Amino acid sequence: MNKRKISLAMSIVIFAGILASCGAQPSGGEVTTDSGNVTETTEAETENKEISDDLPETDFEGKTFTVLTYDYIKDDYVVEEETGDVVKDAEYRRDQTVSERFGAKIEYIADYNLSDATNFVKTSVMAGDDAFQLVANHVVSMGTIATEGLFMNMCDLPYINFEKPWWSKSTVEDLAYGNDLVTFAIGDYALSALYGTYCYYYDKKVAEDYNFEDLYAVVNDGRWTIDYVEELCKPMYKDLNGNAEKDEDDFYGLTQSMGSPANAYFWAFGGKIFTRDASGIPQYTYKDERTTTIFEKLYQLCYESDGINNSRPKYEKINNSGYQDISAYSFRDDLSALASGSLLMTTLYLRDKKNEYGILPYPKLDESQKEYRTMVDGYHAILAVPKTIQDPDFVGIMTEALNAESHKQVFPAYYEVALKKKYTYDDESVKMLDMIVDSRVFDFGYVYDAWKGVSFYPEYMLRTEKSKDFESYYAKKSKASVKYYEKILDFFANFEK
Repeated sequence: MNKRKISLAMSIVIFAGILASCGAQPSGGEVTTDSGNVTETTEAETENKEISDDLPETDFEGKTFTVLTYDYIKDDYVVEEETGDVVKDAEYRRDQTVSERFGAKIEYIADYNLSDATNFVKTSVMAGDDAFQLVANHVVSMGTIATEGLFMNMCDLPYINFEKPWWSKSTVEDLAYGNDLVTFAIGDYALSALYGTYCYYYDKKVAEDYNFEDLYAVVNDGRWTIDYVEELCKPMYKDLNGNAEKDEDDFYGLTQSMGSPANAYFWAFGGKIFTRDASGIPQYTYKDERTTTIFEKLYQLCYESDGINNSRPKYEKINNSGYQDISAYSFRDDLSALASGSLLMTTLYLRDKKNEYGILPYPKLDESQKEYRTMVDGYHAILAVPKTIQDPDFVGIMTEALNAESHKQVFPAYYEVALKKKYTYDDESVKMLDMIVDSRVFDFGYVYDAWKGVSFYPEYMLRTEKSKDFESYYAKKSKASVKYYEKILDFFANFEK
């Protein structure tokens, strides 16, 4: 696991409704913050501010830098004034710092919905317009236009330094083609790539009542596996309504959604769609013995494990979503000891939870797996630069500066103050949170999936098909997916600047 100091740039967001499936558009509601007025300076803040971005001091004399994003994450970017909210104020200061330093205006195009934002990117670039200089848009949706020749190679952009801590190492380790071709990047300016990170939650009171082993120690010892989770949950079922039937009103060890959180297990168990070879070329490695084992384990977890629940219709109906409402509401209402979901759950659902809770990584497949691995849900923003930009130096400086200032200002405001101190209850949870975010996985096959690849097979196979026969499912479904990936690889192999 990468042990560097985690570089986070996050804002607290509250969605009234959330995604219907991984990578889907949120189902309504405004993005807000609830972080409190905290003024202390943290160790991370001090450390982050000492890191130089190595950018030249220059004056762009009022030139406008325009960022295109979509409406459901607009509050990650659009802040018109300081209001006393520590996170939003940090976002405001980020933009002000960059603007004043370089004599540039920062503007946002942020009122398009997901579909319209993606279409606008395509039509604007194809028309040759220089309407925006940076895109921060839904990663899976961006994949639908990835091969249209709309974006430039960010490795050719002056002043972009992917070795800096505000850029995810996955940008060059997983998302690059060869050693010098990157069209989609993950930086700290893409705030949603952080709060979309998947994890487990556990109820500390229930853990005490059932004499749980110290789960933090289990994680640290490398014993937090899916078999461990199943054994932990077996004795925990309680027929709360007394009808002698396992139903949605009963207590379970684990309640989980059969939607997006189910997909997350593939990466948590060490699966990979693409693996870069010695030359840095992504190779399709999805179909192997490990993948078959993963699907067998997932079916067992969902349909053959005592103490585990996958369906509570009363919660699914609230937002017409199976995304993480099931697990979140069950956990909030003390109907399960464990829940799977994203870090977003802390602010979206769990502020009113009565019992204290801890945060854990997704389990490993087995103890032989060296590292815990965490995926990020597909609604997060990916960063890209349109090929229509007129001033590469300007765009490079502004893009690098905004990511750097997100790392230096927004990260400590949210991560160190708001999340760690307000929504978790002990130092060990903080350490777990560090581990989880530091183990994020961005797979080439997922980022460029466009809902056409294999990324959503766990969800489709388990929830829709209710099948354990992965070999048959793959034989039936994979031809089109593999052909699509071949198109992606061919595009990069023949990339034109």
